[in-house]
Amino acid sequence: MAFSLLSAANWPIVGQLCWLLGKVMNFIYTILDSALPGNNGLVGLSIILYTIFVYTLMIPLTIKQQRSQKMTSVMNPEIQAVQKKYRNKKDQASMMKQQEEIQQVYDKYGTSMMGGCLPLLVQMPLLLALYPVIYDIQGYVPAIKDAPASVNRFLTIPNLTVSPITMIKNSGDYGIAPALIIITAILLPVLSGATQYLSVKISQAISGQELDKDNPMASTMNTMNVTMPLFSVFMVFTLPTGIGLYWVVSAVVRIIQQVIINKHLAKISVDELIERNKEKAEKKRQKRGEKAERINAMAQANTRSIKDSANRSVSGMSEKEKESKIEQAKTNAENAKPGSLAAKANMVKKFNESN
Repeated sequence: MAFSLLSAANWPIVGQLCWLLGKVMNFIYTILDSALPGNNGLVGLSIILYTIFVYTLMIPLTIKQQRSQKMTSVMNPEIQAVQKKYRNKKDQASMMKQQEEIQQVYDKYGTSMMGGCLPLLVQMPLLLALYPVIYDIQGYVPAIKDAPASVNRFLTIPNLTVSPITMIKNSGDYGIAPALIIITAILLPVLSGATQYLSVKISQAISGQELDKDNPMASTMNTMNVTMPLFSVFMVFTLPTGIGLYWVVSAVVRIIQQVIINKHLAKISVDELIERNKEKAEKKRQKRGEKAERINAMAQANTRSIKDSANRSVSGMSEKEKESKIEQAKTNAENAKPGSLAAKANMVKKFNESN
């Protein structure tokens, strides 16, 4: 894990963001160093302000994500109803039909399946770039190397560059009561896990999302909501305490942002959000030169064309010739290449006949 945090600085895009965020961290530290009378806790204060700054930059994406979550909570009952309808049907035709009906729900509300994922994908490089800067803060802020040891102290944390495990092992070497060092070393990872868990629960509560017990994904999501905070507890024990401080502060900042943004979104009716989404979706379709009605019309026209061609092909034939052609067409349809239009039409036909 430590290796991956450092190696992220060498990844494309993330590396450039690390360089930029390193400049931000260096600027914050320099301003604090010149503004404050003493140098005690400068690194801790820099990490806190750095975290607040970066999460403030991501507010537009956070708003978009919470708006998507609010819309998802409205759509969920309809989506879950479709999933229950096809729960015991595992054939490809049923799965295609289920996907089609779910897509119709998304179209109804003017959103898409990837709508809630896009903000996360955009945020990911920035979030990954946060860690190397804090992990190797002395590399990004050269002034820390020549500064007194007091810059790395913060509250009862003797050194933000060492892990809680190291703090416990060397609890008698910091000039602070060993018991206080041990309590701090245990409390920081616990606080990290607790704030992470609280952030997830508050996010679910304010977005109105409730996991359906009948949904097979519900148990997986519930498990992740518990295991991820526990994983952060373990990781904070092994990583520099500066990372643990960042995780605690970032969770608190997210909670505050979620509450404030939710109050803003509460003033906007769901119907208004749906209309906005539909307008955006229509503009995107027009920009691509596509319209849903046109696509449907083309599909229906193609179907009619196929039927007309079939009727024309058998006109003027004897009954025996017609029967032979029909049998040949059936054989061709049954032996259609997997994934072809004929194969898909055959599956839909069988599905309709069985329901």
